[in-house]
Amino acid sequence: MAERLSKEYVIQQVKAHKDLIRDASDRLSDVLYEGRKQLGSHLELGQEYSLTIRKIIHEIVSELSIIGGFCDNWTKRYIQETTLIIGAMVIPTRISYVHALMLEYWAVSVNSIIIDYNKTPFRLSDLKPLLSVLEKAFNRKPS
Repeated sequence: MAERLSKEYVIQQVKAHKDLIRDASDRLSDVLYEGRKQLGSHLELGQEYSLTIRKIIHEIVSELSIIGGFCDNWTKRYIQETTLIIGAMVIPTRISYVHALMLEYWAVSVNSIIIDYNKTPFRLSDLKPLLSVLEKAFNRKPS
């Protein structure tokens, strides 16, 4: 029979992953700041900046998904929906300036999520408004 992890251990793990999201969000802000200085006439970030941003977004999505593994089904679904939208934003070889602004907003929002440790599984209540903003920005209908 599998051993259950203590709640304290799980909270420690979630906090550690949230710290990694914070660090990645800080790096993303730095890269976006530098990339905006180099904007071309088409308002797209250069390929190197876009690649760096893509890698940082992958890192944030990975950490957020790990946190989601400790959360309820509602939260898992919202994490999945949000990350699908964000994933679509980083597919192009060169990321547009508008998408870069949305990515920074998303990273700041994810970085500021509040985790309710009082219930098991945990819940991230701040995702619903974030998903709503992203859906409106991309004219997607809520699923």
